[in-house]
Amino acid sequence: MNSILIKNGQWLHPAGKLISSNLLLQDGHIVDLDAALQTRTDQIIDAAGQLILPGAIDPHVHFREPGQLYKEGIVQGGRAALKGGVTTVIDMPNNIPPCTTAKRLEEKKALFRKKALVNWGLMLHSRNGNYHYPVSGVMAAKVYMAKSSALPAVNKTGYIENILRQFPVVAFHAEDESFFISDPAVVQHHEKRPRQAVTGALVKIEEALRRLPADIKPNVVICHMNTADELFWLERMRREGFKVFGETAPHYLYFTQEDYLRDGAVFKVNPAIRSAQDQSALRAGLASGRVDFIGTDHAPHPPAEKNGTAPPSGIAGIEWLTPLMLNFVDSGQISWLRYQQLMTENAAKAYRIAGRDGIRQGNFGDLVLVQKSEAWQPADEIVTHAATNPFTKITLHYKVTLTLVNGIIKYNGSEFFEQARGMEIGPAHG
Repeated sequence: MNSILIKNGQWLHPAGKLISSNLLLQDGHIVDLDAALQTRTDQIIDAAGQLILPGAIDPHVHFREPGQLYKEGIVQGGRAALKGGVTTVIDMPNNIPPCTTAKRLEEKKALFRKKALVNWGLMLHSRNGNYHYPVSGVMAAKVYMAKSSALPAVNKTGYIENILRQFPVVAFHAEDESFFISDPAVVQHHEKRPRQAVTGALVKIEEALRRLPADIKPNVVICHMNTADELFWLERMRREGFKVFGETAPHYLYFTQEDYLRDGAVFKVNPAIRSAQDQSALRAGLASGRVDFIGTDHAPHPPAEKNGTAPPSGIAGIEWLTPLMLNFVDSGQISWLRYQQLMTENAAKAYRIAGRDGIRQGNFGDLVLVQKSEAWQPADEIVTHAATNPFTKITLHYKVTLTLVNGIIKYNGSEFFEQARGMEIGPAHG
């Protein structure tokens, strides 16, 4: 029996309170929230002066394997996750080739079983056509309403309805590419992909949802929200009883299109970073509950590509996730309760992830220790193969000092411990 006692720290209760007591982990699970100091264990961690937080769930990453290992890979992405206080990820399916079939899904799972340093789940890449998806063991079907792989976009209401009928969880890249502007005179990224692409996508998703019979109520996730429009849509649809969830990413909370106009490709991402008014609405949504959870949309590209003549879209952000979000707690913009919901609880609810929704007795020992420090800017060695930190000018106030996955220390603030592999977190289809 492997056991760890974490003493002298304060841990975040799911109700949003910081509790001073000792945590006991055994065989990968949290078994005692108030353990006695004399409890016999294999290892003792002294967390004096530190906070013990639930390991973050990042439900939106692109580790680029298979197909583009040079951009990141499962191992390197896992290291960046551990450094950022992330213990569970859901990887996107727009690989090369796209993860569309049971065979490709199993091939990709085999890679994650062999290499993943954190817990993981996979999505299936949906396709055009009214046919049955003969697959199981995926966290969700992903609908790209704008082309994001070799496959065409899925932006016809009937095809969206077919997908919603078959999967209990469906995640949307809610930009309808039929609204994109191809005029060569339009050069800015956020102008080529206008706001109407987002609002038009929401119209089609709503139409498809309203066609479903009453006994079919899938969880619908609007990924990487970048506009105030999505927040209002979510609020209205929830009032009508639809199970809709909204995810946003740190880059939409910290930057605006003015940063893109000034600094260029480092802030080029899909969907585009938008106005200061949208940023303000998204920040307010963190506190109000309109935003359900955070996904980094970690999308690394090597510097040679981002600095080239045709830079690809994507921002690598997982490596700094926990300190970035703790800024909002530290400044009083969100409560500890909202932090708990944004970083673990609501993603677990949306994607039906068991045992990883906070520090609770019986849950897995996915924990992150952080220490408040003097204000600092993240200029340390970069782990991700993107080799660029878009948040380098952001002042942070916490540092990750220890990350445990399933009760095993995987990162201690400077070193990674890679002997143990993360677990598959379970399917939402089948």
